[in-house]
Amino acid sequence: MPKVGANGWVLLTADKRIRYNFLEKQALKEHAVREFVFASGNMSGEDMGAVLELAIPKMRRLARKLEPPFVAAITRKGEVYLRWPKG
Repeated sequence: MPKVGANGWVLLTADKRIRYNFLEKQALKEHAVREFVFASGNMSGEDMGAVLELAIPKMRRLARKLEPPFVAAITRKGEVYLRWPKG
């Protein structure tokens, strides 16, 4: 995660449990990571690609608006919402 945060990249994952793991959450904080996670764990790669097409503009807006670290979810319909930290 160090390179992700240091380079201003975003982390895209299907692992919804990262925000609950203490060490992983600490790494998100320490390295100022912007994480986007697919809310549904049973999407195919093709489904994820289609959802990303819808979600990318919303992801960009959120990433510009919020300072890292944060975790946001991407739904099957391409919606994006903040999961952590709750404001």
